[in-house]
Amino acid sequence: MHTNDSHRRLALFDDMFHRVMNKMKQIEQKPRRFGTEFLLYPSEIHTIEAIGRNAGINVTTLAALQGVTKGAVSQILRKLVEKGMVVRMKDEMSDREVLLKLSNTGTVAYQAHQEFHSRIYPDLVEIIEQADDGNIEFMETLFKAIDRFCDRVIGGS
Repeated sequence: MHTNDSHRRLALFDDMFHRVMNKMKQIEQKPRRFGTEFLLYPSEIHTIEAIGRNAGINVTTLAALQGVTKGAVSQILRKLVEKGMVVRMKDEMSDREVLLKLSNTGTVAYQAHQEFHSRIYPDLVEIIEQADDGNIEFMETLFKAIDRFCDRVIGGS
């Protein structure tokens, strides 16, 4: 049985969550330049970041990592290949598998995005550095629960 305090906390969390989600929607609509001539939307630069961290990743794994469909990743990749930021390579072990890596221009954007994060995240880095293992475990549990919630809503259950 949930207490009134639990309901109050959940309502407060729900309000904060929706405020952050609304702001994230605004951010998702604003492209930026990351050290190259191209404007990149957050979905594009985060795809570049994922490939930069996981050179040789395939489309299926990239989609799972980002929590989107393979079709959505393929659309973003098409744009990034056209911009010369991502290179598709055949997997030598499998004729059907396509692996991804960053081009030189993609690497410039990846590095500029890392610098961008270091400028905008100092307060988050400070909080994470001060957190003990229990705090980190709680946040991981919370984000996993939010991820499952999103999966349920997307799946219609």
